[in-house]
Formats: sequence, C-alpha cells, structure tokens
Amino acid sequence: QLLSGDHFALFHAGDELDYQRFHRIAEEFDLDFAILGNGYEYRRASILKDMGKTVILPLAFPKTPRVEREDTALDISLEQLQHWELAPSNAAFLEKNGVSFCLSSHFLGDPAKEFWSALRKAIKRGLSAETALASLTTNPASLYAVSDQLGSIEAGKIANLVVSTGDLFADEKAKVALVWIDGDPAEKKPWEAPELTGEWSFAWQGVEAFEKGEFKTEGSKVSLKADDASISGTIDKREVLLFLPDTILGGEDESAVARLRADLTEGMLAGSGVLPSGERFAWSAKRVKGEGEDDEEEEEGEEEGDGEEESIPTLEFERYPAGAYGVSELEQPSAILVKDATIWTSGPDGVLQEADLLVRDGKVSKLGKNLRPPRGAVVIDAAGKHVTPGLIDCHSHIAGSRGVNEGASAISVEVRIGDIINPVDINIYRQLAGGLTTSNILHGSANPMGGQNQVIKLRWGDDAEGLKFKGAKPGVKFALGENVKQSNWGDNFTGRYPQTRMGVGQFMISNFRAAEDYERRWEDFNAGRTLMPPRKNLRMDATLEILKGERSVHIHSYRQDEILAFARLAGRFNLDVAAFQHILEGYKVADALVEIDAGGSSFSDWWAYKFEVYDAIPYNGALMHEAGVVVSYNSDDAELATRMNTEAAKAVKYGGLSEEVALKFVTLNPAIQLRVHDRVGSLEKGKDADFVIWNEHPLSTYAYAEQTWIDGVKRFDKIENRERFEADLKEREQLVQKALKARLKELKMATKSKKLDKEEEYGAPPGNDPNDPEWIYHDGMIHYSCSGLEEGGYHVH
Repeated sequence: QLLSGDHFALFHAGDELDYQRFHRIAEEFDLDFAILGNGYEYRRASILKDMGKTVILPLAFPKTPRVEREDTALDISLEQLQHWELAPSNAAFLEKNGVSFCLSSHFLGDPAKEFWSALRKAIKRGLSAETALASLTTNPASLYAVSDQLGSIEAGKIANLVVSTGDLFADEKAKVALVWIDGDPAEKKPWEAPELTGEWSFAWQGVEAFEKGEFKTEGSKVSLKADDASISGTIDKREVLLFLPDTILGGEDESAVARLRADLTEGMLAGSGVLPSGERFAWSAKRVKGEGEDDEEEEEGEEEGDGEEESIPTLEFERYPAGAYGVSELEQPSAILVKDATIWTSGPDGVLQEADLLVRDGKVSKLGKNLRPPRGAVVIDAAGKHVTPGLIDCHSHIAGSRGVNEGASAISVEVRIGDIINPVDINIYRQLAGGLTTSNILHGSANPMGGQNQVIKLRWGDDAEGLKFKGAKPGVKFALGENVKQSNWGDNFTGRYPQTRMGVGQFMISNFRAAEDYERRWEDFNAGRTLMPPRKNLRMDATLEILKGERSVHIHSYRQDEILAFARLAGRFNLDVAAFQHILEGYKVADALVEIDAGGSSFSDWWAYKFEVYDAIPYNGALMHEAGVVVSYNSDDAELATRMNTEAAKAVKYGGLSEEVALKFVTLNPAIQLRVHDRVGSLEKGKDADFVIWNEHPLSTYAYAEQTWIDGVKRFDKIENRERFEADLKEREQLVQKALKARLKELKMATKSKKLDKEEEYGAPPGNDPNDPEWIYHDGMIHYSCSGLEEGGYHVH
C-alpha cells in the first residue's frame, strides 16, 4: 500500500541532514511522505520548500544555555547558542519560505503546561496567528485526507470545537474553557471542578448589585462574601448555584431569596438569575486573583521590572554550516592567475621555478612563465611561495553521520557511506586549512566485506550532495585481520562467522559464488527459461559490481600472510583492487601487489599499536615504491589529515625518496588509487583547479596553507579565516550576553519563593559545615551562610 501510493511514509528526521536523505529514498521508490521534524528546519528551509512536503513541527525549544560560569560556558558552542536563539523562530522561517507544516506537542515534557506558551513564543518570533491556526486545523486535516470532515467550522463537518477564555494565540492568560468532540462536550477532568476560590469581579444585566466578592469552597459548598453579606451556594462539577437575599438585588423583603445559576469555566462565571418576583436577569463574573495571589497590577509591575524586551532575530539563515566558520557566499572567478611561484605539478612538468598558473572556469588552463591575466582575472602574487596540487587522503572516516560500521553482519556491501555524508563536520574545514581537497570516506573494518565508500571534495559550505566527487569510480571496503575475526572485540563477540583467517577467505569466496548464481538466475529469466524473476537483492547486485570490476576494492590489511592470500583470491576472480589499506607488512610482499596491479595506501610511520602491526617499519612506503607499487600515505585520522604534507616528507626521511616523489604520495598516487587521476592529483591542463598556495616549501614542518582552492573556488584563506574567527567570537559573546540575561531572569523566577538547592546550580560551597548550608536567592544574588564561626557565620556572594 505504501509503494502503491495508498499510504504516505512518515520519516522522523534525526537532524538537519536527513531531509535530503528522505527525498532520495522517496524518489527511488516513488513514495509520498511527510517529515516529523526536529527543530532545525530553519537551517534547510529552502531545501524543504523545494521538496514540497509537509513537516510536522515540534514546539520543544532548547533550554537557555547555562553560561553563568565562564569555564563551563566555554563548553557551549556557537552553533548551540545560535540554535537556542533561532529555534523559537523555526515555524516563522518555514512560513516565510512557504513550507506547509503542522504543529505538534511531540517532544514536550508536559504538553498540557508547555504547548500554548511555546506556541505564543513562536508567534512572538514572527509566526502569524493565521498560519498557527492553520497548522493546528486545516493543515493536519489536509495531510491526513480528512478535510471534508475536519479542520474548519462549516456546515456538515464534524462538530469538534474549542472555546477559550481569550485569544489563545496572544493572551498569556487565555485558557481552553470548553471542548466539544462530535458535538458532545468533553470534560477535561470531569471529577475536578475549575478553581473557584479567590476574588471575583461581577457584572449584572437587569439588576444592580455588588461589584466585587470573594468565593470560598469546602467540598460542594460555596460561600461568597460581598458588601458585608455572606451568601451561600453549591457547586456541582461546572455548575454553580447561589442563593442571595433579595435585598442585595434591590428588593425590600428580607426573607425573600433570589436564585442564581452559572456555568463555571477557567476564571469565568456566566449565567442567569430569578428574582422572587419571577423576573429574570443575566449575570457574569471574572476571577481577579486566586487565593494567596498578588494583585494583577503588582504582578504586571514585577514583569515590567524584569528587563528589556526580547530582541527578535531576523528570519534569515544565510550561512552554512551553522556555528563557527559558516560560509555565507562563495565566488568562482572566471579566471585566476597565480604568479611567480614555485609550482610542484606532480605531473610531467615536474617542479617549475618562478612560474605562473592560469585557471579558467574551474580548470587548469596553462602553466608557464610571464602569463598574461585575462580581463577580470583574480591575480595572486605568489612570489617566494609554493603551489601544489590539492592534497588527497585515500583513507578517511570524517564527514559521516551516526557511525561508519555496519557490524551486525559480516557482509554489508549494500550499505553506502554516500547516504550518510555529513557536510557540517568541522573536520572538513580543518583539513582544508591543511591543504587537503579530496578524501576517500570509507566504511569501517568490522566486516570482511564492508560497505561502499564515497569520494568527496572538501567543498566546505556545500550540502552532502555538493561534497560528492561526481564521476569518481565506485568503491567498497573489505578487511582482513583481527577486526573481522572479532578477536579483539572481547569475549561476548564469538558468534559471528567468520572467526578465523581461513574462514575470512572462504566467506568471500562463498559470497562471490552466490552472486554468480544470482546473475545466472537473472539470465535464465531474461532468456525466458524461467517464469519468475529472482527477488531483487541489493547485496548481490553490489557483489556483482565488484566481480565485474565496476566497483574497486579497498582492503584493510596488515600481515603478509593475509595480504598474499587476498592477492591470490583477487587474481582468481580478477578483482580491481584499488589499494591495500594500511598494508604495514607490504614491504615483504610488494611483488604480489605489483602482480595484480594493486596500490598500497599506507601509514607513514605508525607501528606497535596492536599485535598484528608489530612488524611495521617506517621504510614500508619507500620499499613498496621501489618495487613498483603505486604508494600513498593516508591518515585514517581526522587530526592527522590536517598535515598530510609533512606525512609525505617522511618518505624522504625514511627511504631517501626525492621530494617530488614524496609529494606524489599525497597527490597523484592516491588519485590513481581512487581512479580520479584524470581529474585531480596533478596540475596539468584540463584538470580540476584544485591547488594549494603554501607560505614555503610544502614538505617543511614550518609550511602552512595560505589558500586552498577547489574547482577554481577558494575554500580556505588564512587571512579570511582570522576574520571569520573574530566575527564568530563577537557573535558568540553577544549570544552569551543574551543567554546570560535570560538565565538570570529564569533563576530569579525559579527561586523567588524557595531556597535554592545547594548543589542545583553551583555545587556544594566551601565552609566549616558543608552538610548544613543555607542557600538563599535574594535581590539578584545567591547568598550562602554557614554557622560555626565566632562572629556568627560568613556569607559568600
């Protein structure tokens, strides 16, 4: 029914990145769907607008950040502060962008207490009352296809009605008084009558009487004191009966009694009365204050003294990602000329001295000396500086959401890293600052046959789809060793096959044979030899891509025996092995890699961090290179990937390779392993304009990236980075001040009539007797007193 369109899917968005993921799934299966939101919709309002789907929007806003202490406030990020400020405007953002939504009490701790106050806050933040009403009536009726019965008050529709004591969208004191469902009154709590005790003001039509009175209740009995008279009555659920001496209403018979009846709602009485003469009249009353409450005027005065009016943020969210170093706009010049630099091409031209690099429309156009800039070109004086291709990391796990290991099954070739790319991972920006431009995001090593990888360009500021390296050959992660046998997982992980090295190899062979059989069954069906097609199997489809060489293999490996075993298996099935990853004993069996034309993506100098890497040596990369293996150095670590240039330099130190060859370990060679060397990895005419401008020799430990360009767009600039930092710091301090004012106001409200728990906010204080402290909030300060000192105790403010 879901696939046929009779039902719609409701996707629960865990974060702002899920919207496009849902859209891709729905497009693949032609699904109708709606989204249960998460409060971050304002960040992707334009995406939601383009999707044209209804969002069920929560009204649960983040609590005010606790910024009172300078040290703990440092743990609160700019992104968290921005969200605290903007979340109440979430609905207004969507209204402005024309996104259809329904409001929900989902995620509220106590909907009965919190829903209306949260909705009124959203209205104060820009949501119109008309759209708010539609989000609770016509929009949900339309979503669930019941608009012919519900959503509006029209003849013939179901009589579901709400009566309130005032404008629920604007009046803070307005409450729901009565509810009808299917035309029948629905008691909120029929066994509990609304509160009657307190002072009331009265209005009369047809008679004249007192203007104020005070009700008291005891069980079903009611007493009313007014004009020195004591009036009795009864209350039954919502009905109030009062019996007044006729003289109070202007009569002369002291023994005569007038009967009054009224319906009681929240803070309101409305009814009629009958005089002893039989004449009828109308009356009503409104509660002025409850028992023990202060006068309204005094309460209003206190509110006015609480501080300034809340400032409303503008309904704009132009930077992406949220938080630090967000990008507001990017420019792609039609032409760029980098002049007078030392250019490390990593290509046939080698290293060019005092040369120029010309870029047109995102591609390398020309290399040489004394090149003339085209009209309108951005000209960069790089005299004394060095230019290299953008660095490439062949093994990374950044920019993924909610885990990169699908460890429940030993084979998971059907899962895709591309489905969970996280463009807001700050590691993308940090690695740009280190000159990295392309990265291979791999599935983890929990499985012999793991998930599909995703090659990305570090286009900070783009969404998940914008990061993907379009045209890169598909790949998949395999693994050998301790991880896949689960020998280092602990005693509770002994039930998943395989558990031995021999089992790992046979497991792969069995799955390859199963895929071949799957293909034969499809061939039989397509040839008419069978009537029923095989059931669609994404795992087998991906395995067939591997067998046909359409999907390259990246295999986690360490020991020589396992490397040799898989090299022979790969030769047997003619697999395209892009790279043995880690391959710390590759120097022992480099000839086997050359035989199957496999690359080696190694650590530069990691060893002895677990048992199976005890034979690792830092000369591994140089020795494999000398044997004819295409070698790259990878990071496998978010921090290490910020300095891949100095990782490459280790091939000079350990092995004596030339500087040009060493640099290729993080430029051209990983591009070859990823099968994207026709696009990136070297500075050659026609290739993507991915390049880095360094302050000095790129293999120096003193070198840093001044600018990093991808496809002719500047994605990092050291000077602009400092400006961004200063602007973000200023914004953060402004938000901290705003949060501090709100927080102090909350503390005052929370502690106005009670002592503050000694450890609720600030932890146990010092003192002679910490077991007997007194915390008191008074006059804007927290006071602590402790007995035991000669002069009667001390105070900490």
